[in-house]
Amino acid sequence: MIQPVGLSFDSSIGIAFEGCACRAAFQVGAIEWLTEQGFRPAAVAGASSGSLVAAALALGRAGELRDAWMEVAGSAVCDWRRLLRGRWPFLMTEIVGGAARRRFADALMADTRIPLGIPVTVWDRGRFRRRIFTRHHPLRIAAVVQASCFFPGPYWQMVPLEGRLTVDGAWLARVPVDDVVLLGARKVIACSSNLEGRLLRGALRPKDMSRPLADFRVLFPIEPLALGAFDFNTGRSLEALAIGRASAAAFVDRHRDWLSET
Repeated sequence: MIQPVGLSFDSSIGIAFEGCACRAAFQVGAIEWLTEQGFRPAAVAGASSGSLVAAALALGRAGELRDAWMEVAGSAVCDWRRLLRGRWPFLMTEIVGGAARRRFADALMADTRIPLGIPVTVWDRGRFRRRIFTRHHPLRIAAVVQASCFFPGPYWQMVPLEGRLTVDGAWLARVPVDDVVLLGARKVIACSSNLEGRLLRGALRPKDMSRPLADFRVLFPIEPLALGAFDFNTGRSLEALAIGRASAAAFVDRHRDWLSET
């Protein structure tokens, strides 16, 4: 059993969650453990699947994340029989959209207890550009989460925001570290599923992210995640949750001085 850390967290620390599809179960385990130890972020942002985790945390519902994740564990991502009815065979729109609506209902971006940012990618003037949505935008959290998660192929329904076509919020930058600073944090925990603790950019051809402006440290898995990107296997999901918890404990041990109240 992981023991409490006995640490007073610096209240200026925020957290950013990577867009990594189903592998975000790792993030659920990590933030579950951190909040149990008393961590309350100054601000939070999440891209794509990380937006689900970020939104729950910002609403004060981090304790519900495990149950929410296990509600969809065991779900099939693809059903080729749907083609016989003229429907797209991949089911991520139904799975993620349903989870967002159940958990966030009609809650607005302005309803959060903690400043929240959710990036999306828009096609603007012949190129992809990032946009960050915050409490200043009168939008439902569920809609912004669905827009940030949309990736052509696994998802069939795009959710436009403010009349703009949107795609995956992690398309250009997977971990929205600097967005957390813009929301008011001084230091940032960057929660990434990359085993080497690297921050990546690009959805199709990942590259190392140029160094964020923020003072940040990366919380990464202490062992490989067997859970795939589009994989709701129950056993592998539970394993990822456990690795997330253990990785958060290891992160605190590595960065105790940086994390402590100053």
